[in-house]
Amino acid sequence: MFANDPDLRRNDGYSYRAGKPGDHQLAEGTLAFQYDVTANALKARLAERKPELAKATGIALYLTGGTALSDGDLAALQGVHRDLGLGNLSRLYVYNLRSIQGGRECTPASGLPCAGQQARGGKFPYLWHNGWWDTWVKQLVLDDLDAVPDGAFSNHNFSEVSLRGARSIGVMAFGHAPYAKLSVLYLPSVETIAHDAFRRNQYLVKVNLPNATRVDDFAFDDASRLQYFTAPQLRRLGRNALNDSHELVSVNLPKLEYLGINCFDLNHKLIGLRLPALTEMDKNAVTGFSNLRWVHAPRLTTVWHNAITNNAKLTTVVIPGVTRLGPGAVQGNPALTAVYLGSTPPRQEADVFTGSPMATVYHTGDPVAWATFKPSGNPGLAVRPKP
Repeated sequence: MFANDPDLRRNDGYSYRAGKPGDHQLAEGTLAFQYDVTANALKARLAERKPELAKATGIALYLTGGTALSDGDLAALQGVHRDLGLGNLSRLYVYNLRSIQGGRECTPASGLPCAGQQARGGKFPYLWHNGWWDTWVKQLVLDDLDAVPDGAFSNHNFSEVSLRGARSIGVMAFGHAPYAKLSVLYLPSVETIAHDAFRRNQYLVKVNLPNATRVDDFAFDDASRLQYFTAPQLRRLGRNALNDSHELVSVNLPKLEYLGINCFDLNHKLIGLRLPALTEMDKNAVTGFSNLRWVHAPRLTTVWHNAITNNAKLTTVVIPGVTRLGPGAVQGNPALTAVYLGSTPPRQEADVFTGSPMATVYHTGDPVAWATFKPSGNPGLAVRPKP
């Protein structure tokens, strides 16, 4: 799937080059023009172009004189539909924009109209106010942006986003967008994604992060329609990062080393989980899968509390490198028939195999070394050399 799907195999990179009108292929109906940011008069420039904008379906703004918009200019761009009475615009391109304003967190003491408003689920983070909440923009292209700051687009309603140059995505940057029709997310330059960055983007179907190395806690929590997630350079996937991903069919995480607490939960579609570089699986990381049949993690050394539990159809767990099995590590898997360990008996804590009555433990070591190994929580389980 990942090799054949054009959205998931894409990895074309990006390098910034100052642009001008005519340099990019724009959608039909887009009005392109340059704007000198030192003028700090974008509202007036847009008003001068009202007759052209009334016939357009998008705006392509090419900045000169600098690489950022003032607060006033950004607000003018966000609110042009209201200011000029336009209902036809949906696409926004801004080129040569290297930085953009972050949001303001809607804490109870913020003084904002949204003060105290929180996103549902997880740790119920506060929303962030940013001027994009009721904007006209549905398709957003900011390919020259270096980074997306905290809360910059929280509570958005985008259907398409292009951020080819951004290297980091901040806290709640796109968080809480349950009605936004954003279905494909491709971030070719991003290396880090902060906590809650895309939480509750419930129409996401495909996520492609070719160069990301770290995705933090709750980053894609409650992306309930997400089906495919590929991040071939990812090393760390944080707590609840893919929680409530009910429709997740497959992940591509060949270099992942750490899988966070409750990372996967309430999944109905995933059948197999292959994590070839994983060394640490944290508490409740793989739990409540309706159709999961197998887990393959050959380098996994540490399996923490209840890490692989309550998976009704799980039959096979392959973890030959494991040295420590935490409390209840593989408990509550009633269909589990085979657990493949390595050459040395791992350290066990309490109730590792409780509620997994059909399991056989296979090993590749000296039978003498394994003679005294009794599966914790279910000491009557068979322990045999791997056939």
